[in-house]
Amino acid sequence: MTMPDQPKSAIGNLADLEDGQIALSRYIVKRADGLFVTLSRLDSPVDFVDFVDRTFALGLYFRGLDYAQFQSLLYDDAASRDKAAPDEVFLALDIATFQPQRQSLYKELRIQRGEAAYLFEPIYRDAAPDEASTEGSGNSPQGMLAGSPQEVRVWLDFDEFVASAWGKGVRFGIDVAAVQEGIQLDRPERRVVARGKPFVAGKDATITEQAPGLRRNNAPRRLFGDRVDLRQFETRYPQVAAGLRLVKKTPRTPGVDGRDVTGEALPAPLPKDFDLQRMAGAGTQLSREKDGEYLLASVCGFLTIDTRSHQFSVTDKIVSHEGVSARTTGDLMLTGEVYEQHGEIQEKRVVTCRSITAFADVFGNIVSTGGTVRLQQNLVGGSASNDDGDIVVEGVASGATLIAPHGCVTLKRADNCVIIARQVVIARATLCDIVAQVLSLEQAEACAAAARNIQVRLARAHREVGNVFLVLLPDASTEDAGIVALREKRAELEEAIAGHRARVEALRGDKDVTAYLRLAGKLRRGEVSLSPEQEVGWRRLSAVVAPVLKTLSLLSGAVNELVAESAAMAVEIDEGQAAAEQACGELACTIDRVEGETRVSTLLVRQADTPLGALPRKELKVRLRATDAATNKLFFASSGHFSWTYRAPQAPA
Repeated sequence: MTMPDQPKSAIGNLADLEDGQIALSRYIVKRADGLFVTLSRLDSPVDFVDFVDRTFALGLYFRGLDYAQFQSLLYDDAASRDKAAPDEVFLALDIATFQPQRQSLYKELRIQRGEAAYLFEPIYRDAAPDEASTEGSGNSPQGMLAGSPQEVRVWLDFDEFVASAWGKGVRFGIDVAAVQEGIQLDRPERRVVARGKPFVAGKDATITEQAPGLRRNNAPRRLFGDRVDLRQFETRYPQVAAGLRLVKKTPRTPGVDGRDVTGEALPAPLPKDFDLQRMAGAGTQLSREKDGEYLLASVCGFLTIDTRSHQFSVTDKIVSHEGVSARTTGDLMLTGEVYEQHGEIQEKRVVTCRSITAFADVFGNIVSTGGTVRLQQNLVGGSASNDDGDIVVEGVASGATLIAPHGCVTLKRADNCVIIARQVVIARATLCDIVAQVLSLEQAEACAAAARNIQVRLARAHREVGNVFLVLLPDASTEDAGIVALREKRAELEEAIAGHRARVEALRGDKDVTAYLRLAGKLRRGEVSLSPEQEVGWRRLSAVVAPVLKTLSLLSGAVNELVAESAAMAVEIDEGQAAAEQACGELACTIDRVEGETRVSTLLVRQADTPLGALPRKELKVRLRATDAATNKLFFASSGHFSWTYRAPQAPA
């Protein structure tokens, strides 16, 4: 069964169409050199697909098919074609009938994992009488099988293979070379004859940082001399200026759809996109420019990137949620005015800043240069200091050191702490050592405290350990000596003033001086006028009293200077006395209720002594509980109450 070299055309006219023929659609033109498709006449992408379906359903096939163009017409987007390309494209030489006996030669294809495989094997049939004597032909290049004169090799055809595969579900990606090679095989072999086209994934929209240093740099901080500090990281909280481009959005790139061997489209997943506007937090703004979208800083401040919402914010305060540890931040040295820490500050970590609010427990050390240190939870085993501001602990301070030399330390509960401040306010303190100017305790248990003014609501013992309170008496000897010296110097000035005034009066008592001054006053007021003869006498008198008048002027100036100096000295003496009286008025101690051993003493603070706040912790504990010549006991009991106010001795007038 050989195929004719040129099978009869199955294309007919619509007016006299016969069975087994097909009429061409208006977009397909038949010429002497084959069939052509006019692209401009394709109204819909499915037009050509419908024609192909109809052709194969009628038992026809495309002879001399250009498979690449065939696939392009079926599946390529018309909008993607080159506008300069010809409007007509070659499809095939003709459309012929796919004879049933030929259709039976083609087996099923195995479709799996996006591929289609076909079992190629030589096909033979009984030779007809006129073929038995023929050795070889155009369609059977190998002729009859040696040793089998009754059988003839039958060859498959690629164009028929495409039609058969279409009916069996393979409609895309046939490998022309693989099929043609498989047809020529002399042994059975299964080959992949069609492969799907996998989709090409697109690219998600991304952001690109536009300024250096926007991200935290966890490298150790570099110091002078090529040294590094392993306790600190290089950059933890980036600082930006207003108008700075922070990031740029790179738009998503769509993917390229693929196609399965069955002809079904394999859509590429839609790349992820995001709205840059939703990433603009406080202190930032979206800017749409010619070359893309940018996120700008609208104010100067610290940049924060929320890792959960991916939102950028620029604020005048630093906000951290990760805590302070050797792994996350190392020691911190912050330049901002306000710092919020929502994570733990771990043991041995040091945070140097101004105002800070810690929302979690603090086990490390906080060093503030001003503002307010506010701890919402507990301070355990660490320290908090503020050079020029207050410290507030809303939880428990335990085994900690708190220092605010110019501020107030406010605690709800303190256990075994050292507290040094200008003012200390504690609801409940146990086993604490405290030094302050003003101390207010709701409840004290086994504490040792020294202050100029002490107010205690309840003093209790703790495990047989009592309380010790020291009222700090300033050593006023230097101030008193200064006031005495000022008074002595002022007395000397008053004596000098009196001497100068007595001399002035004596000079004014001279007869010529008295006469001159009287006449000079009348002349100045216009009460008298002088004749020419009197003018001569007036000039003579003026010459006589001139030296005396000069002396009077010098003495009057000296008296005025001395009087001003004496007045200033009087003010200084009054201010010194007022300051001493005010200081003495602050010296007091009141304990409303005593329920355990409690001792109250005064402690004379000499200027030569080391300040209590500068003593090491062990020495401070001993100093506060010691009794020596500098202390004077005021109260010692295990019950009752105590109230005392310092009365300064009257200084001599």
